[in-house]
This record gives sequence, structure tokens and C-alpha cells, in this order.
Amino acid sequence: MSGNRSTVTPRGGGLPGAFAAEWTKLWGVRSTWLCVGAALAIGTAVITLMTFSLHSSGQARTTVNASTGLGVLSAQFAAVALASLAITGEYATGAMRTTLTAVPRRGAVLAAKAGAVTVTALVTGVLLGLAGWAVSALFYGPHLVVHFVDLVHGTVGTGLYLALLSLFVLGLGAVLRSTAGTVTTTIGLLVGVPLAAQVLGEKAFVWFAEHSPAGALEPLVSGRELPYGAGTATVVLLVWAAAALAAGYALLRLRDA
Repeated sequence: MSGNRSTVTPRGGGLPGAFAAEWTKLWGVRSTWLCVGAALAIGTAVITLMTFSLHSSGQARTTVNASTGLGVLSAQFAAVALASLAITGEYATGAMRTTLTAVPRRGAVLAAKAGAVTVTALVTGVLLGLAGWAVSALFYGPHLVVHFVDLVHGTVGTGLYLALLSLFVLGLGAVLRSTAGTVTTTIGLLVGVPLAAQVLGEKAFVWFAEHSPAGALEPLVSGRELPYGAGTATVVLLVWAAAALAAGYALLRLRDA
């Protein structure tokens, strides 16, 4: 992370104090602001370009979340960087030793980091979804089709996708302890696996790609039930996040900082 991560002693003790400390540390460094700003700026720019393209091509009507998926597809990499740095940044600077001294319960440390990252990613996703709505309204005005379910997918669905993806990345970061390794592995999963599935076309590989985190984006954000619905997409992301966090917690307990 850019700048030195400050050392914060949990206020009030326990998990609430640990969360307060992690929240302060997360937002006390410049890279968090840069990542959130980049996610919103890049995502909104892509949504704007896509909506402009649809409008220019003569499409008379559109939904509030028609272009949001592409925006999230671009913005997610900034969220990945943020979630990775939330834990690997402390290993890089040696601040993790101080954190574990202040909060000896390693499960509480990981849970507090997960809480801070989840809230940040969730709010960022909702804001991006609202930006997509605003952009669509700007171009289409009264011709914008506003259905409640589309609005929920575009805002809450986007926030949920980024939040659960960030939890997966946080857990992976606890396993790998390397920013470059965590980000590279995640990008390979989000981009490389779907591309390989398209090229190879093998059923097992296609199934794996569909049930990877990348496969859950469209059902959650756009509401398209391909290859499955939003409920299944949420379960898929929860499984990936839970598996990564469980592995991260196990290794956090076994290894020294």
C-alpha cells in the first residue's frame, strides 16, 4: 500500500475494538481512497461509454442496469487490489506483527479485516450501481425502463458481488501473503479461466468457469439467469469466500507473522 500503515490499538477490546482498528487502518492509507475512487471512476466511465453506444445505435429504451455489468467487470480489479492490500500490505511492511500483538486472537483479526473490507466493497458497489442508474437516466430520460428488480440487481447485486469477491481475495491474501501473488491469482480466476473455457469448450472446464466467481457476476448484477439465477450466484460466491477465509484462518493460526 502507498504510505505506511498506521498502528492502531483496538478501542474497547474484543471484536468491536478490532473492527474499529481495522477500519481506521484501512481508511488511513491513500491506496484505499485510490482504489475506491478508481473503481467508481472506471466503472462509471465504462457504463457511460456502453450506454452512449446503445443510445447512438438507435436503441429506443433500456433498463437501469443494462450497462452495469460491464462497469462492474472493469471496476472489480480495483476492488481486488483493495482487498488484497488490506492484509498483504501488513505482511509487506511487518505491521502484521504489531496487529497480532494488539489482538492475539487471530480469528478476531481476520474477522475484523473481513468486516471492514466487506462494508467498503458493498458501499462502493451500491454507489456504482446508482451511478449506472444516473447515467442511463441522463441518456434515456423518460424512455428509461425502471423496474424494481432491475434496480435491486444493479445496486444491491453489484454491492453483494464486490463484497463477496473481496472476502475471497482477503482469504487468498491471508494464504499467499503476497500482493502480487494474490492479485495475479485472482485475475487469472476472473479472466483466464472464462477465456480458457471459451477456447477449450470442454464440459468440465466450462462448468468450472460457470461456477467460478466470474460466473456469478451476470446473474447478480444484470439479473440474467445464465447459467443460473441470483440465488445460486450468491451461494457460489459464498462458497469461494468461505473456502478462502477458512484456509486463510488456518494458515494464520499455524504460521508466524
